[in-house]
Amino acid sequence: MNTKKFTTEELSELKLSSIAKKHGCTTGYVRHVLTGVRERKSVLAQKIVKDVMDMVEILERETKIMV
Repeated sequence: MNTKKFTTEELSELKLSSIAKKHGCTTGYVRHVLTGVRERKSVLAQKIVKDVMDMVEILERETKIMV
């Protein structure tokens, strides 16, 4: 699993409450997993990181459409 630790600035662009609701945990837990305060060994932590990495990829990419 990717070991990227997210900064407060990066996390401010994401809706952590939506991620927490999806995974049935608290926003504090999500924030701790993403900033590296909590280890990412559990399946839940790995799912959270995977979803956030996917979200960041979508936000950073250039959207191209064919007309």
